Amino acid sequence: MEENTSPRRIRRPDRYDRVSTLEVEDQAHTTTSTESELRTLFHDLNVQMQSACHVIDWDRIFMTALATISLVLVVFAFFPYLQTQIATDQEFQHLFVLKSLTISEFQAAPDRVTGKCDVRFNISNLGERSIYHETSVMSVFLDHELLWVSRTGDFFISVGDYMLFNVTINTTAISVPASFVPTALMESRSLHKPLLFKIKYDGMVREGLAAWYEENTHVYVVCGWVEMRFINETTIRGGPANCTLENS
Repeated sequence: MEENTSPRRIRRPDRYDRVSTLEVEDQAHTTTSTESELRTLFHDLNVQMQSACHVIDWDRIFMTALATISLVLVVFAFFPYLQTQIATDQEFQHLFVLKSLTISEFQAAPDRVTGKCDVRFNISNLGERSIYHETSVMSVFLDHELLWVSRTGDFFISVGDYMLFNVTINTTAISVPASFVPTALMESRSLHKPLLFKIKYDGMVREGLAAWYEENTHVYVVCGWVEMRFINETTIRGGPANCTLENS
């Protein structure tokens, strides 16, 4: 009996093809679903952002910013005026008048001068609060050259009151190397020429009914120029002169 050696054709089952087709269809369906979900998500986000933009009141924000900027500009514009007004009020509160400045026991050498200073002020309180002066310093200048410096006593002035305030600087030798001061003083004495002096008062003030406990403020007063002349060989005298309150 002879065997049949001719090749036989083996047919591939159809179920493998159907499985592959289903897998491809499932993948396509999954991709389509994902794209649809992403489009929906982006659409929702866009709608939410547009809604948020509509909710924000940009007009109100703009008006608030404009009002804030305007307020800052107004404050900066009126700040110098407020400073001037405060200085004017202080000057009205404190009225200083220099009655006289006397330098006695005068001696001059090429590098130093010696003398005793007596200063008399009229100080009035024209404001509505009592005044207490403390921790004050007085300086005496010839032209712009500082000669004498001294602490002054503390004092109190009631509302509407005034006082004669004296400051005395005992005889002191002042070193003035390479200065015009000795020459100017000796020429003034020999040629009867006037000299211009200036006095500065720098102190702290408490104001109000509780002046002993109030916070203190700074007062800076300049008196001069004071024209002074020798009245004898050892004494120079000048005054009166007005005083002004200046910003420190």
